[in-house]
Amino acid sequence: MQIHTHGMTDRGMTRPINEDALFIDEDHNVFAVADGLGGLPGGAESSSRIVELLAKTFNKVDAAEERVDLAELIIGINRIVTDEGLLAHPSTGSGSTLTISQIIKDQCLIAHVGDSALYLLRDGEFNKVTIDHTMEQEFIERMGEEARSAMPPEYPHTLTRCVGQDQELRVDQTRLSLKSGDRLLLCTDGLNKVLSEATIQSMLSEGNQPDVITKRLIEDANAAGGPDNITLIVLIIE
Repeated sequence: MQIHTHGMTDRGMTRPINEDALFIDEDHNVFAVADGLGGLPGGAESSSRIVELLAKTFNKVDAAEERVDLAELIIGINRIVTDEGLLAHPSTGSGSTLTISQIIKDQCLIAHVGDSALYLLRDGEFNKVTIDHTMEQEFIERMGEEARSAMPPEYPHTLTRCVGQDQELRVDQTRLSLKSGDRLLLCTDGLNKVLSEATIQSMLSEGNQPDVITKRLIEDANAAGGPDNITLIVLIIE
């Protein structure tokens, strides 16, 4: 199984700084995106710190012999980021989303906190694998899709879980069995809350060059106003 990948991050059109970060380790086939919380101080520092801690971890791992429990890894990173955030910003702390995957043979292991996302495109079907940890998601699960018009406007942007806000953290985990032809997308919400899933699916389906696909998706998100930082990683499985 061969993996072709490319990742990019972009400030977008309106935010003064980029608080997103990404991590690609092709030796261990680990891929992650992190979105620092713009509503708190130190968002950029949190996402960058997460990437730094990921790199530090996998630099010590023998790719052929060792396995890293991704959920436990996130929990450990969360404790560090929480402590450091409270030292730097005692009244609020800081925080970030984190969606990470590792491909081992034909298995894709996924761990996730926040509202960044991982999608699978397979045989023309495009599905979101992760579930957002937001007030919006909880409201819809409780009240039903038909109640969306009554949802408070801040709910889509209010996280219920993230890295850096609490020493105790629940991490979602899942696993995919991959096959040739699959395409994966990891992204922050500056992409999937700006472009429709149909638009993303169409672009992800075109061509076999992940760098071209990544660039086009960022260009289209910016053309749609680029209201947030945009970060994504495209993986094509052969």
